Amino acid sequence: MAINETHPVFSVLIVEDNPGEMFLLEETLRLTNLPFTEVIKATSAASAIDVLKKQEVSVVLLDLSLPDSSGFNSYAQVNTIADSVPIIVLTGLADTELALETMAKGAQDYLVKGEYDERLLAKSIQYSIERNRIRLSLIESNESYRNLFFNNPLPIFIWDMESLAILEANDIAQQEYGYTYEELLQMSVLDLRKPEFHHSIRAFAKEFQQGETLKSSGIWKHIKRNGEEMILDISSHRIEYKGGPAILSIHNNITEKVRLEEKLEEERLLKQKEINEAMIRVQERERYEISTELHDNVNQQLTVAMMYIASAEQKFKDESGLLKQSSGFILHAIEEIRKLSQTLVTPLIKHFGLSKAIEGLLDDIVAVNTLQIDLTADTFFEEDIKYDFKLSVFRIVQEQMNNIIKHAQATQVNLELMRNNHMIYLKIADNGVGFDSKQHRKGIGLYNIISRAEVYNGIVDIETEPGKGCALYITFPLNAEIFV
Repeated sequence: MAINETHPVFSVLIVEDNPGEMFLLEETLRLTNLPFTEVIKATSAASAIDVLKKQEVSVVLLDLSLPDSSGFNSYAQVNTIADSVPIIVLTGLADTELALETMAKGAQDYLVKGEYDERLLAKSIQYSIERNRIRLSLIESNESYRNLFFNNPLPIFIWDMESLAILEANDIAQQEYGYTYEELLQMSVLDLRKPEFHHSIRAFAKEFQQGETLKSSGIWKHIKRNGEEMILDISSHRIEYKGGPAILSIHNNITEKVRLEEKLEEERLLKQKEINEAMIRVQERERYEISTELHDNVNQQLTVAMMYIASAEQKFKDESGLLKQSSGFILHAIEEIRKLSQTLVTPLIKHFGLSKAIEGLLDDIVAVNTLQIDLTADTFFEEDIKYDFKLSVFRIVQEQMNNIIKHAQATQVNLELMRNNHMIYLKIADNGVGFDSKQHRKGIGLYNIISRAEVYNGIVDIETEPGKGCALYITFPLNAEIFV
């Protein structure tokens, strides 16, 4: 369908309060070469409603986060006025579930901000307008049913809600699935799905049978005749067909869109992983440089100051008390700088191994704290593991022990480092004050831990409650990134 054949005046209403997003969407829209004559902009639900009351628009591109409304409420307000206008929801990656909810309530499509180009935008607009046209036509006139059904560019099925048998299928459905018309009429909708999804479709049909649902939209996985899997956005409506209750379902193949989003997400994660690796390298280099500066420069200057004070004590015996006190302060500063330098310097993992390096770290902590620490690393062997991975694990242990010392008020810490044929497992558990993980914000320490773990595809899990301590679990899959 060419848009200008149905909409000689094709106008787009963009509802977006972020100027940058508004500009990007408008420019992408211009690149689609769609025959729109007007782009109308609104920055709130109220202003969008004002526009819709005054003039007709062909399609609405709606951000769900607006100054005067948010989430599903934004869609509900605009849809109340524009129930006959196709609405495409704009959302972030973290809000795709909300976007799917709005589609279940009537939105025609959704686009993830920053994850679409002009081709995907054009397809979304064209399909949304077409789907909306179908919906309105079905409501307005049953007489045009056969033409709409059989000549529709989207696959449409009618199936019995009790037996699940396919009662009707249009031409594009036959092409999409690879079956003839006669073959489809001998099948049930279960034959279009893998066996593990049969329970879901039976439950879905039961809801319609009980009259709880009149229409529904959702994402389903179907299989073609050749076994190829498709991801479909299916709009289903309860209808009466040949005197009996049935379901009419309109199928929109979004496999390409979903695969593109998955690919973009994989590329984003890979880029983030590269950034984390670079950040860790910079951190280690800075640690080394700071440690060297403290040891070779600052401590040497303090040592010279100690020598001067000792010399002054011999000349000014009456002031020896003050000089001795000053000498004590400097000696304490030298000791603190030495300890700080030791924590910053790269541990001798290459010479003694990760287990021994962790054991040495814990011994230093016990020497100056009242913590009781139990270390279990009997099943961990590391001869075939990369140095960079072992250094990251050491830094994770060091970071979490600092967190425990500063915040946990713990008396007992249990640390386990294990390995089997499939993974490396790290556990650090304390009996401290814990925290509410739902309200607790991730600090820089936990951010560093997660960043280091993600470089090696590690999965971080935290179990904690107020007054019940905290347990940090990290699992690393054994793969080529870990082995030497």
